[in-house]
Amino acid sequence: MWYDAIAPQQATSDHPCKDRAICYAESSDGLNWERKNVNRFLWQGNSDNNIVMPGSEGGAVMKDPNGPDEHRYKNLVRIWPTDSWLASRDCIAPRWEGKKFIATSMLYMVTSPDGFDWNIAGPVSDYFHDTGNCILYDDTIGKYVGYVRTHTHGRTVGRIAVDDPLNLPWIELGQDHEKAANNFLTVLACDELDPPNTDLYTPCMHKYPWADDAWFSFTTPYRHYPVGDTADTTRQGKDARGRYANDGPVDVQLAVSRNGIDFTRPDRRPYIPLGLDGARDAGQLYMSVGMLRIGDEIIMHYCGTSHTHGAYDPTHPAGKGGLIRLRQRLDGFMSADAAYEGGEFTSPPLTFTGAHLQLNVDCSAIGQVWVELRDKANQPLSGYTLEDAIDVDRNHIAAAVRWKSHEDAGDLIGQP
Repeated sequence: MWYDAIAPQQATSDHPCKDRAICYAESSDGLNWERKNVNRFLWQGNSDNNIVMPGSEGGAVMKDPNGPDEHRYKNLVRIWPTDSWLASRDCIAPRWEGKKFIATSMLYMVTSPDGFDWNIAGPVSDYFHDTGNCILYDDTIGKYVGYVRTHTHGRTVGRIAVDDPLNLPWIELGQDHEKAANNFLTVLACDELDPPNTDLYTPCMHKYPWADDAWFSFTTPYRHYPVGDTADTTRQGKDARGRYANDGPVDVQLAVSRNGIDFTRPDRRPYIPLGLDGARDAGQLYMSVGMLRIGDEIIMHYCGTSHTHGAYDPTHPAGKGGLIRLRQRLDGFMSADAAYEGGEFTSPPLTFTGAHLQLNVDCSAIGQVWVELRDKANQPLSGYTLEDAIDVDRNHIAAAVRWKSHEDAGDLIGQP
């Protein structure tokens, strides 16, 4: 596990994130994690720590299935110049000049043979990408794809595909903001179904390893508070809402795609809801890249903070927060749900090669499911009707469906 860590900063610091680092932890079971001292960099005069990239803010480390061993691990990061990492001295990152925020920034490709010793390969882009950028290898097109923060209308998610990720930069540097944005295809953005003053913050992109052509983005909708006098109860009420600039709550939604380009958000209720006020995940949630399959469960992690986006005080970052483990059933990202009285649905035409139709289903004790197979004209197939079906009950990841005269659907292989 590679994660961001941040220490208290001086209020007068010109680099808002210079006292942060990418750190390393590992686990033998995917459940219990321990920081691993790698002894690479000094922190407060001591090298006995788990820092692998000081002054850096990462998106997600990828282990590249291709390419030379010295570049096996890759990441897209922003890097603030820091004395502890000499290679970072010439890096360009956002900074403050008095009360003016200078948003000039580079997104860098870094590589490593082992995940511990990282080298700066060079800038990928000088567009202001901010946080949560990630790189994946798309084996369906044989290209590397970057999913990065863009700003076409509010925060959006952009995509760029390249043949060689080390052929840098990926875009021409020095373009104006609008021209640079044209290099990235917008794949996720808020629309008329979203509340006003809302945008999508981070990509958190996964090419799902246990199904064909399934892409998941655990993107983060961010609803902005208007800034105003909180004593005016007609605006926000007498609380902290609106007191800070660039403030508001953030949670996680699920977006899905079959090609990594055309995404939909089939259910805009939160995939992970905010915790109760005051809890370590009451203000902001950000899903982490990475899925661990343990038996019939998928383990993921998300970062929570007790404060909302703009209520963060960089001089006192020790408020409630942290990485939180999320357990979910295999393939259980979306479901068709029935009321107690029952329900039904008809799938699109499916063509398959295996003999068994299997259901990922939770009926608990009272529920039952019956399956009827129909032809491409939507007519029931003899021997596979509801009357022929043997019910499935209880809770299964892959329950085989049977009919009275058919133990499987092998006779229908290749038919829609």
